[in-house]
Amino acid sequence: MPNKVIINKTATAGRVPTPSEIQDGELVLNYEDQVMYYKTAEGLIDSFSSDSRLQPSIGSFTWNSATSSPAASDYYSGIKFVTKTHLGMRRCVVNDSGVVQYYLDPTNSAFKESGAASVLTGADGQVMVEIPKFYTKREVIGPYVTWSISDLPVQGYAIHPAFVKDGVEVNYRYYGAYDACYWDATDSTYKSGLNLDDLTASLDLAADKLSSVSGVYPICGVTRAECRTLAANRGTFWRQLDFALFSAVQLLYLIENQSFYSQNILGAGNTNGSYVASSSNQNDSPSTVAGSSNWLGNGTTNTVSGAGVSAKPGTSYMCYRGIENFYGNCWQWVDGININVGTNGYVYVTNNRADFADNTSTNMTLISTTAPTTSGYQSALASIGNYFVASGVSGSSSTYMTDYWYGSTSSNRVVFVGGSANNGADAGAFDVLASNDSGDSYRVIGARLAG
Repeated sequence: MPNKVIINKTATAGRVPTPSEIQDGELVLNYEDQVMYYKTAEGLIDSFSSDSRLQPSIGSFTWNSATSSPAASDYYSGIKFVTKTHLGMRRCVVNDSGVVQYYLDPTNSAFKESGAASVLTGADGQVMVEIPKFYTKREVIGPYVTWSISDLPVQGYAIHPAFVKDGVEVNYRYYGAYDACYWDATDSTYKSGLNLDDLTASLDLAADKLSSVSGVYPICGVTRAECRTLAANRGTFWRQLDFALFSAVQLLYLIENQSFYSQNILGAGNTNGSYVASSSNQNDSPSTVAGSSNWLGNGTTNTVSGAGVSAKPGTSYMCYRGIENFYGNCWQWVDGININVGTNGYVYVTNNRADFADNTSTNMTLISTTAPTTSGYQSALASIGNYFVASGVSGSSSTYMTDYWYGSTSSNRVVFVGGSANNGADAGAFDVLASNDSGDSYRVIGARLAG
């Protein structure tokens, strides 16, 4: 006999059905209490009343695009929306097969969730931030634009594209807790990029691996294609940071903090340094070593703990829910996005690793035709649901998006994000550089491992 739903017709407040009233597989709804009851495998009565799966956790950010304010519209001013998705972001150690080995203590990454000492050096796996799947909705009423997220697929919401990975819906994505370094297959050690504009001669692109471990300075002086290869060398689970995942974290940040102005909330981070000429001396670089935020665990910096100073090597950093240097320290290549392909201002994206490639739109989706070909502080966004792509650049470091867009009139542009150690006010959660070609590598550009 098929399972069925039985409605408690008495609808008596507080009434709980007895085990004899419910057969296996049946549900009983008390519509006075709005509680659903069922019988467990042990023959006991339980309910969904406290089960958060039935109660979507929703957060929103409403912005008045007719004003220059980077903050939420007056209606939501000062409110934070910390959802279940935000609370589900947590650092963990993941092996090369993509299996979580253990979660880290939420307040100090030096320890496992169990209280035992953690190993963040790569011996147990890569240090990542697990991000739960969520669903999104974008609404426009006059000048008001509202972005919303839900942990459940409620009506009107669609899964964020970051969680359709290689054509398969996944429950979690994994974002490198630190700027990437690389594992050198020659001597089985983790290494940085020092202060070199071109690290190619030091790399074995057939065997070295993009990595996310504590205690090593960022890789730099590598092209996007080289980072793509290094990430793939770690296994089929892995890739370098993709634009969809970066956009997902931008959205989570925006809804939680209710303002585009990230430096005014999370701190400047490592953005106030300076670079000298290319060299193989780490002390010439303003980059800060990975793991500086380990004491924060899954936490977030503020304008005090995330303050920026000039130093070599760097000492400053910022952190958003366990993602150290979400912006600043070094630019980060992002894959799955190409700009000015065929026509200037066109932006193409994909979240299929097989289609990650430079200078092409093959198997990619056109999401915008209005990306700026000039540079400036972002003042308007393209009308697209799940990505933040500028459509105007007449703002400032404290208005509109507050972060810079670097555009170009040249064709076939690739993208890196966040800003480097010397970008100052230009840097932030919405900073995008879309003016370089695929062959470029500099000491200011790094990468990020993702899964």
